[in-house]
Amino acid sequence: MKQLTTLLLALLALVLPAAAQRSSHDEIMADVEKAGGVHYMYPMDQPAPTKAPKGYKPFYISHLGRHGARFALGSTVYTDLWNVLSSAHEKGLLTAQGQTLYTAYARLYPLVEKREGNLTLKGQEQHRYIASQMIRNYPAVFKGNTRAEAISTGVHRVIVSMYSCLDQLDTQDRSFTFTADYGYPYQAYLLPPIIDVPTVWPEEVVAKYHALIEETARPAQLLAKWFTDAPALVENPYKFCADLHTVVSTLDNLAAQVPEELTQVFTPEERYRLWFVDNYSLYMRLGMSPEVPNIRPESMKALWQDIVEKADVACSGGPVQLNLRFAHDSSLMPILSLLDINGMGVRSADPAVVADAWRTYNIPMACNLQLVFFRSRRNADILVQVLLNGREATLPLPMAAPGSFYRWADVRAHYAALLP
Repeated sequence: MKQLTTLLLALLALVLPAAAQRSSHDEIMADVEKAGGVHYMYPMDQPAPTKAPKGYKPFYISHLGRHGARFALGSTVYTDLWNVLSSAHEKGLLTAQGQTLYTAYARLYPLVEKREGNLTLKGQEQHRYIASQMIRNYPAVFKGNTRAEAISTGVHRVIVSMYSCLDQLDTQDRSFTFTADYGYPYQAYLLPPIIDVPTVWPEEVVAKYHALIEETARPAQLLAKWFTDAPALVENPYKFCADLHTVVSTLDNLAAQVPEELTQVFTPEERYRLWFVDNYSLYMRLGMSPEVPNIRPESMKALWQDIVEKADVACSGGPVQLNLRFAHDSSLMPILSLLDINGMGVRSADPAVVADAWRTYNIPMACNLQLVFFRSRRNADILVQVLLNGREATLPLPMAAPGSFYRWADVRAHYAALLP
């Protein structure tokens, strides 16, 4: 009877959190900025993580982080929008709502012109916060001489993010030393070339995606809010709406006062529908979709190998207490999917299922995965605590202790097939 009760409690512990989880629609209605997806701001209200089992102390942190908050991405996204809006203004093709949009965007444009993709001051602050949380939560890692090895891709916003984190660690820990490098030598596993290679989707998948755009995003209906003759101005209706939504979604990223009217360009429901389509598109490219080849998650095996090899060195008494890697959302999403962290390994052809299991706003600006390693003098098992954005995350294997603690040997064994 006692064994049955224990089993039932264990099953309830697995089922209840899933049952209690809100739908993506409910979450976005409660916080509409989540509709920004990967443009969502980092949650800087992290709780202290669960303490390790008695006798265990942290000694090593393996970190993979995304760059911090940035301007909208796309080499000419701000200019493209401005060209359409200013042309519509000159030709008298704006509705009343369109005129409000044009006037507000005219005030924003000088603040953002030619700054596509640049890190903002808020992006630097995010990485300083994350660094300070490491020291707050795991002071034992920083006891005595602390050494870090940091690497990043060769993209400017990522490099600046890396140095913002390192500078904060150096400021708070007088015994902290580090090496830092970036660029081509690390690009092969931090951001494999295949990430940017266009993939060919099956015809039926392409048709399904275009139908989803028309039925869910409803670009023609959106354009009619702003233009009296949209076809004369906009060549690709969905791209215009998606680009405008990107700009609206990145307003919070800017360290400047922005026109309030721009935050009201879309209703919450319109923002949700645009997120829904974008979320599915990113899942198809960077998740474990059963409809297309999973080449991008598969390309992350080399990154997992790097994480494992460096962790093994640290577990054997290596001189480095922190390995810090800085990359992109297109690095985080596929490796989280590959490892099935927090259920991101979901495989579904249903966009609605994807929306409630694989949510891009969980990969915000400065998103980071941390594996924190613990050892005990009384137990040979090394434990690893898994954190995503500073919160305890799950792996698809049994925990060794509450608080997302796993035996490192179990983790290595579970993902052994990913290693060469």
